[in-house]
Amino acid sequence: MLYNPFEQLSHSSFQELLDKGYRDFVLQRFEWPDISKGSGFLLSPYWKTEEAQEHAAQLNSKEGKAVSIPADTLRIHQLLASNSSYRIFINRFYEERWNKRMLLMYENKIINYLRSKTTFKRKDPIDILFTLEHGRVWAIISNGNTKKKVSAIELLS
Repeated sequence: MLYNPFEQLSHSSFQELLDKGYRDFVLQRFEWPDISKGSGFLLSPYWKTEEAQEHAAQLNSKEGKAVSIPADTLRIHQLLASNSSYRIFINRFYEERWNKRMLLMYENKIINYLRSKTTFKRKDPIDILFTLEHGRVWAIISNGNTKKKVSAIELLS
């Protein structure tokens, strides 16, 4: 079973964000093991336009952009349409212990990655911390002496 810690956006959850006063967002491409390539997006809400612009500036070209309401409302509703093949997630987790659950649910893939793509030894005590930066999930792998930061999708695929 694949695990995705992000809450999927619906028309009602999008309306909740608007009701709370969010008007600036970053909409970016999102890759995850259970999402078809090119069909996932992550929506990050911001209180201030400057914060959304700063996040958008960290993205690669064609990875995403800042959007604002009301100008881009239709675009988001089109992505949410029931006949759309796209899936949008909110840049928040639906459970507090998501990091530990990631380690548990993807244990075999993580072990395979460590064995094939790193120099960590089997007996090394390894810590893995998943973080979220600018809408990207990263895995920080450390054995106390060496630290490696990789995209979570690379580790989980």
